[in-house]
Amino acid sequence: MANPETAGKAPELGKIRRVVQGDQKTILNTKWTANKLKKIPTRDSARVDALFQQIVHKQTTDKDVSTGIPQTSGMDLALVQAIGKLELMIEKNEPVGDAYAYLMIQIYPLLHEPNITIPKVFYRVVSRLMEKVVAAKKKSVRSPDLPTVSDIFRVYTDIGEMKPQRWAVLVGELIRTIIETNPSAEEQDPAIVNAGLPSRDALLADLVESWKVLSLPQSVPVMHGNELMDGFWFPKIDNYSLMKFAGRGNFPAALSSIFPQYHPHLLDTPVAILAIATYALLLDPQRSNLEVRRSAARFVNKIAYLITFVNFQDAGLLEGISSTFPELKTYIMDRWPDIKKQLKSKLESMASSNRETESKKSLHPTKPGSINIGHIGYRVKRAFLTRNIQELSSAWQEFIGHGNRITLERASEMREYPDIFNYFIYARMALNQPDDAISALNTMREVGLKPTMKTWNNMLNGCRKARNASALKAVWAKLVSSGVKLDTKIWTTRIASLIECDDAEAGVRALDEMAKLWNNSSKDEYSTAVEPTIEPVNAALVGLVRLDKISAAENLLAWASRQGIKPDVFTYNTLLRRFVRDGRDDDVQRLFATMQESGVAADEATFTIILDGAFTRIPPDDIEGQAKVVSDMLDHMQEIGLEPNLQTYAKIIYNLLQAGERATNPVKTVLAHLWSQGLELSPHIYTMLVEHYFSCGPPDVESVDSLLQRRTVLNYDNVEDNILYDRIIKGYALAGQPLKALDYYYKLSQAGVPVILPTQMELLRALLREGRVEAARDMAANTKRMFEESENAQNETESARFWGNRFWHLVFSNGLLESRQPVKPWTRQASA
Repeated sequence: MANPETAGKAPELGKIRRVVQGDQKTILNTKWTANKLKKIPTRDSARVDALFQQIVHKQTTDKDVSTGIPQTSGMDLALVQAIGKLELMIEKNEPVGDAYAYLMIQIYPLLHEPNITIPKVFYRVVSRLMEKVVAAKKKSVRSPDLPTVSDIFRVYTDIGEMKPQRWAVLVGELIRTIIETNPSAEEQDPAIVNAGLPSRDALLADLVESWKVLSLPQSVPVMHGNELMDGFWFPKIDNYSLMKFAGRGNFPAALSSIFPQYHPHLLDTPVAILAIATYALLLDPQRSNLEVRRSAARFVNKIAYLITFVNFQDAGLLEGISSTFPELKTYIMDRWPDIKKQLKSKLESMASSNRETESKKSLHPTKPGSINIGHIGYRVKRAFLTRNIQELSSAWQEFIGHGNRITLERASEMREYPDIFNYFIYARMALNQPDDAISALNTMREVGLKPTMKTWNNMLNGCRKARNASALKAVWAKLVSSGVKLDTKIWTTRIASLIECDDAEAGVRALDEMAKLWNNSSKDEYSTAVEPTIEPVNAALVGLVRLDKISAAENLLAWASRQGIKPDVFTYNTLLRRFVRDGRDDDVQRLFATMQESGVAADEATFTIILDGAFTRIPPDDIEGQAKVVSDMLDHMQEIGLEPNLQTYAKIIYNLLQAGERATNPVKTVLAHLWSQGLELSPHIYTMLVEHYFSCGPPDVESVDSLLQRRTVLNYDNVEDNILYDRIIKGYALAGQPLKALDYYYKLSQAGVPVILPTQMELLRALLREGRVEAARDMAANTKRMFEESENAQNETESARFWGNRFWHLVFSNGLLESRQPVKPWTRQASA
């Protein structure tokens, strides 16, 4: 029965956030793992603390703990006795490894028991023990009798005493030990092996786990099971908040900003230097390994991004090392030139990749100068995503500089950034501004840069995005007349773009033209003709299938066969997807037979297509049948050496969710498998899950909170995820959580991304239902200001559509705004 004196009070003893477990038979040699969060019931601990004192007194006098003990819960008694014994072990200076093992084996399992009461003395005793463990570990990092560094700080996290300064000291020792460990000597010295010392690979894995522990938020929702929180680590990079550090060289401050659970001064330079050292180790081919690099991929990407974003310089690094970990100076500075070289290569690769991938997020400087290319790149991206022509023009002006002419010094610096020219050209074309795109191209030439195939590809892709066939043909004519040597990629872009602009015949003719030019050419190094391959054929095939021109698609493949062009797995998957969708089982079997005869192996996309077909034949309420299909498919993929990718998981989750609330457990099983493979959810999967949880009756707000908390520590927080944000805002509003919805509304607002008015109306209604009139008034004023500052405000049609929305009827009818006069820039009120 609950204690009436404590009923309704905030938990005083619920500090244990996750319980550390281990294999009791090999407790000292296994990696401790964090268990699911456990909510400890709130009870009166004074009685249990008194019991502890009595037991300890008896242990120190007659060592009899079985008589004279007040009546109490059996489990409480067992826990108190165990804590008392642990304290005696500490006072008697018994080996700290033994005491730690006792904590893990005897005490932690008791914390799982229902209705257990944890006395306050538990935290004091464990804290004393961990101080001894830290001291011992610092003296002997490789001792086989001590826990790993990450497990030490898991315990500190559990008892609410995680301190980055203490973490940095011990992690610094761990890094020094890794650097000084010679793997070849280990292999040749049997004494080291027989002593059971952890290998350098094990130490490196411990280092990665230590960063994961540091990244855990200090406050997480307490839920039964809480599968959604398992294993998440390393905070997201908030590009908007990070802008103040762009190009300024302050890497420690930028790194601290992505750990919102700690005050910046708690991390600062020591943690920043350890981040650089860890990064260097992970990329060191002599000291790292593929497995640990994969487990730390997110860490590596974040650190690389921050170094280039802030333009971290040698002088700042040297100063930071000297003031924190001078013993690491030689290793870090020896590795630093290679790191800078790798970062430069990575930056160039990121800039040339597909703009829809995460790697395209970085267009930052590699050296100081008057052009803040990181800020400009961010502005171009934001302007493109929000279709803000005025913002795009302003970013261009910032790039070329103010004044009537570009100075020689400015032109020299602009030549260092050909990718930003390409980005401007793409954005202008995609927003249907071909004249401005040509102007950017001319400026590129004026400053001394020659357009490359990448530049022309950007122009064609921009026309494709805008569905502007006329501009597309004009750009191609200009390209051909320039006399440059074409390549397969540019032909593929042209063919795919023509078909996507709804001119399928022109796309097929372009492919035929490519083949004729090649067949009639001299085929030597001076020829400008390009040999047709399967890539442009696939591009045309995808377009024809999308336009439902199946007959034309089959004719295309027959034409390719006559040209001696062999299909690849992408070709087969394109047809397979359509055949499965149409239920053409005979054609599916025929296609598989052809694949086998041609020696073309199935890939992940093939299995996704098969899965889609399988689910169409299983009733939505047959969860067991669906689970078996998923299990069989994953097993079969692994048998042939394939691992499911995010597309596969997305398809699985989508089909499972069709069963409604009954799909929750199977979906969590799929998520667990996904996370176990080191993958993270795409915005599309997040959107599906958010919609599912909000659609439950009643809405499963706790699962949404948990899911989004996981998301906040990952690098998926992009303003282009408009659909996801829309579902979050609308879902919270309809679930009676308007303030949570309002936080996301302002988050998008600060990034310059408007929320659609129908969603805002749901939020406004929810605020008014709860009587939060001031918050509703602030939101309406902010929405009004954002529109008036946008380019659409100057368009009569857009303006009429905006002000005619029912949202404004709700605003004015409730007296939230008196008129459509301009309002001052929004500043958040305390009432919100």
